[in-house]
Amino acid sequence: MDEEKSKTSVESAEEKFYEFIEGASHDLQAPLRKISVLVERAFKKDEKKFDDDTKEYIRRIESCVDEMKLLLGGLLELVKADASTDVNEVCDLNEIAREILESMSEEIKNRHVIVSMATLPAVHGKRLQYARLLKNLIGNAVKFSKRDTDPRVEITTTILTDENRNNFHLENKKYYRIEISDNGVGFHPSNDQKIFEPFVRLHPRAEFEGNGLGLFICKKIVARHNGIIYAEGNEKQGARFVLVLPETP
Repeated sequence: MDEEKSKTSVESAEEKFYEFIEGASHDLQAPLRKISVLVERAFKKDEKKFDDDTKEYIRRIESCVDEMKLLLGGLLELVKADASTDVNEVCDLNEIAREILESMSEEIKNRHVIVSMATLPAVHGKRLQYARLLKNLIGNAVKFSKRDTDPRVEITTTILTDENRNNFHLENKKYYRIEISDNGVGFHPSNDQKIFEPFVRLHPRAEFEGNGLGLFICKKIVARHNGIIYAEGNEKQGARFVLVLPETP
């Protein structure tokens, strides 16, 4: 009985903490939006009065506001990824991935990315977290595509063999291996661990927008589902992210 009360107390505290972070994030976003609006109005109203230096300062202010918005959004995503309030259910990863691709159709079209996807499996877990996981990984594959080649993203899946399962020191049950590969800008192989650390950016923000938290969030989500994630890459040749996910928790 005491153990159940303790567990309930912890879950209640966690829920309040997540609510606080979410509320704080929204509260902090509001003044940032006001700053953006005021700067834009001032610039449009008196643009001719500003010299080049002043215009550059205004652009820097707007850039800093955008960076802060990205950071707050990333921190909120991080808290949600760590939340334990979602219910475990059967998650059709194929359906989730197709919804993500549909939501990204405009960006995929604009970047001329060719996406091929095998039929993904259904697994037990938290649907919102799996959606966040796939959105981050597919989004990265599209975002880091190269302009000077035919961008391709390939999503494949296989059942993990007994030998591979033993190599990963996993339980004796069914696992799926899902790979998301691209032929984009890639990364140096020495960064295959560093890339999952928080606030790590391997490419200039001016070239590729982001808050440096996406892959860290992916790692936390996979860990919560007792899975494995790792990356392989080569500079200017592309990257491959591998998920090893259990069919059941």
